[in-house]
Amino acid sequence: MGREVLSTRAYRAVAEAAEAAGSSTHRGEQRQREGKGLHPLVDPSGYDLIRRSISYLEPKKGQFVLLRGVAMLIEDLLDTTGSMGGNVEIAMRVLPTAYKLLATGPQAVLKRYDTQIITAIFGDVQDNYVLGRSQAEMDERIAEQMTLMFPEHDGGDTPEDPEYGLFGAAYLTAADINRYGLRSYHFTVSDAPGRGRMSSDNLIRVFGKTVFERTTENGFQVDRGDLPTTKEIVTELLKRAHSFFLQIGNNSETSRFWTSVYGRDRVVNIANTEQLALVQAAIIGLTEGTLDLQSVREFLTAEAANTEVESVIRAVSGIPIGAQAVLPNFGKLPKRGDIFAKKGDLWPIEAGTAQPDSAKNKKPGIKWK
Repeated sequence: MGREVLSTRAYRAVAEAAEAAGSSTHRGEQRQREGKGLHPLVDPSGYDLIRRSISYLEPKKGQFVLLRGVAMLIEDLLDTTGSMGGNVEIAMRVLPTAYKLLATGPQAVLKRYDTQIITAIFGDVQDNYVLGRSQAEMDERIAEQMTLMFPEHDGGDTPEDPEYGLFGAAYLTAADINRYGLRSYHFTVSDAPGRGRMSSDNLIRVFGKTVFERTTENGFQVDRGDLPTTKEIVTELLKRAHSFFLQIGNNSETSRFWTSVYGRDRVVNIANTEQLALVQAAIIGLTEGTLDLQSVREFLTAEAANTEVESVIRAVSGIPIGAQAVLPNFGKLPKRGDIFAKKGDLWPIEAGTAQPDSAKNKKPGIKWK
């Protein structure tokens, strides 16, 4: 985590290196050839398992300045099995559009926040790696950590194993935005149903032997003898994230499974992963109340053809519009430039309510190598 945001120049440096190497995941592939396994930055068991999204406070004269606004976390959980194996390549390609629509563009739907992104990929339990999960980042490290992923392009087409990624999002994430009573965003992208359940052996295989201790540290009690079902995991996730299943294609079995898990208003059918940036921005804008079904058309037209925009509008028209705007503190969040007495305080000095928060919010020191 740093003080800058994702710039076009920084992104291009990462993307051009990946293009020259022939793959957006070239660094992860090279590690496999060298027998090194997953890089700790994208290994779900790395850096104490818990992914932390923390607002950046810059020291200034013995106090701290909120540099970009309160951190807002977005996590993408991408299917990389079978026909979905190219999803990291697509996510890398559409990242500049996504970040512009979310964070830096003139009408960015999350402009008041510090937008941070986790990229996660899932495979099948028969693969060498069931899950890859990056850190929460806001600059070129979003793209850099994509290059460390290792999608195996394997597994059958149905069912797949997104449950472990959903478990990480629900139980092994600590996001500052939740401290204010608001929710982050989570998107699962797949064309297949899940299995409905996990095994404790595979949970330990993915997250390591300390997984149950870390979930407890993060405020959750998970019984290794009675693991939550997919529906129970998503129910827990929805308490802290506006979570959606983005279904690629129209497979009826996939639709039935995920509708039973998320509810009909959170299963969104899209034509392909290429629409990810547009669909995410539309969903988030509608949920935040910065867009409505009329203004979303103009918002997206600058980035896509009319036919694609109309397809996206039809896809998102049934979601819970304005769901974030009705939550506590939506209109009271600290703003960029606000002064805090110390790290860990929830409210700035100017609000007259500065108070320490007991939750641990220090992010482990992470160095790029």
